[in-house]
Amino acid sequence: MQFCVIKTLKLMIMKLFIKSIAFIIIFLFIYLTAFCQYPTREEFFKNKAYDGYELVDTTHASPQQMARIHRGENAKLLTKDHYYYDSPFFRNLGVRFTKTDNTKSEIYEGLNWGPDDSFKSILIDGNCGVEFSALDVNEKNAADYRYHVVQNNEIEIVTWAKPNVFKYTADGKYKYAYLGKFDYVPGQVLKVEIYNVHDYRHLDAFMIDWRKVERANLIGHIDYYSARFHPPDNGLFSKFITDLQQTTESGYRRENKKLVHIEHPISVKDFIETTNKNNIKFRADDSVRNLGFIIHNGGRSYKYKVSLKRETAENKDSINLGEVNDKFDLNKEFWKTYGKYKITFTPKIHRHGGQPIYLLRNLATSISFTVLPPGHKLTNIPINLVVYIILILLTTGGFMFMMYRRRQNQKLVKEAQNKQIATLQLQGVRAQLNPHFIFNALAGVQNLMNKNEVENANKYLARFARLTRNILDDGQKELTTIEHEAAILTDYLQMEQMRFGFKFNFDINEGEIDQQIEIPAMLLQPFVENAIKHGVSSLKNEGMVIVSIKEKDTDIILSVKDNGKGFSTKQPGGMGIKLCEERIKLLNSIYKNTSILLHINSDSKGTLITIELKNWL
Repeated sequence: MQFCVIKTLKLMIMKLFIKSIAFIIIFLFIYLTAFCQYPTREEFFKNKAYDGYELVDTTHASPQQMARIHRGENAKLLTKDHYYYDSPFFRNLGVRFTKTDNTKSEIYEGLNWGPDDSFKSILIDGNCGVEFSALDVNEKNAADYRYHVVQNNEIEIVTWAKPNVFKYTADGKYKYAYLGKFDYVPGQVLKVEIYNVHDYRHLDAFMIDWRKVERANLIGHIDYYSARFHPPDNGLFSKFITDLQQTTESGYRRENKKLVHIEHPISVKDFIETTNKNNIKFRADDSVRNLGFIIHNGGRSYKYKVSLKRETAENKDSINLGEVNDKFDLNKEFWKTYGKYKITFTPKIHRHGGQPIYLLRNLATSISFTVLPPGHKLTNIPINLVVYIILILLTTGGFMFMMYRRRQNQKLVKEAQNKQIATLQLQGVRAQLNPHFIFNALAGVQNLMNKNEVENANKYLARFARLTRNILDDGQKELTTIEHEAAILTDYLQMEQMRFGFKFNFDINEGEIDQQIEIPAMLLQPFVENAIKHGVSSLKNEGMVIVSIKEKDTDIILSVKDNGKGFSTKQPGGMGIKLCEERIKLLNSIYKNTSILLHINSDSKGTLITIELKNWL
């Protein structure tokens, strides 16, 4: 009886436990069904868009995120019109390729260029043209942008301008700035750049390269250290690897009091062992540090794959050394083992859109060379002979140096004497010029007095007194500043203007030439006087005299021009011009490092006097 009761209780507990578990499972199922349903694809992507970085909920997106989203959507519309955008969420410029005939053109990825290599380039193998679009530019903000197109880094075929042509996409949903169509030109490189005038950081550019892929035009050199000579910057010397082995070295010896060039058998050999430029050989000398290769036609929109093949006594192998664009250094570690080597540069291009890479092996360029074991540098020369040669060289050198010093001293003494004589002669010419000027000026005073123009004569005398004082004060100075010379000439022109009524203009740009540069004093005055007396004196207020002082490179150009009737340059000039010509001749004999040239051009329309102070600055 007791056993039956216990068994009945166990069955009741078991049934209750099973019912509880079933209830919990049903409850969980109902809960999960009601509250934990997975969203559908449409529900998940509702109000979401990609902004170039991440998937963004557009209901909570920032203005910057929304701007990138809209740009990406507009770029998709342009992509349907066959425009290519490297990065539609961030790039402004797009390019579209246009066919001109049925000829097939291949498009390849070029190397990035510009600041931080941030701009795109495209290689075109063919004759298709291109069109450019600006994604961010529309009719409302076009005034904020400027763009231009440059051909071959030389010619600006479209100058900086605002975009002014706008087109709709084929579906009519988006209007964009159209920057033009450019046809194929053989060997042409086009660069188009566009920027925002309010924020230059908003800059984009594109390069289209129609140049044919070329084999590398290579030249190689060996960098080495010299124990005999030390560059100031601790750098290295270089030899072309095509240099030939030297068998002689240059020298000089004295024969009949003359130095004669001779060739001695070489005593110190270098590492070059090449006897034929097609069979390059050099020794692995300790001084040799590096092999360098320069691609003369490098700097293109593609790179060259570099590989090195080694054929040594032990084995043959090939090493991939990477890619280069313009030059490559081959460290000694790669060729320190003796044997034959061949370095090859192969053009490497990429299909557009990240497609397969092509090595143009038919355009590969190779240079072969042989590395030999190091050899002895010095030939076996007896020490006694070396000492004897050194003593002879020292004695000969000392004697030649003494003779050279003696001749130089004699030459300097003679030059000093000639310069002193020329200086005295120059002072004599200046002494003749001053009375000549004073005589002509006094004649001007007399002329005014005879006309009974007392007031003008007094003004004339006042200017003449100031001018005479300046001339006499500078009487011992052969050189004077441009500023002082200009002041004297201005006083003289104003003084003579009172007599004859002509006009004058003094053309000297104070911002372009240093007013404190010294030139020969009173060099222009006789020519100014001649222009007034023989050129414009009879023209009255129709006469014009132009005095000019200009700087051209290292020269100073002085000129006097008038609109008089001119004179014959074949006939002897007046006393003032003769004295000036003699003075210029003497100045040229004193100033050896410069020369003064006088040019006189005269015809019925006027006279132009030009004086060139060559290498004066």
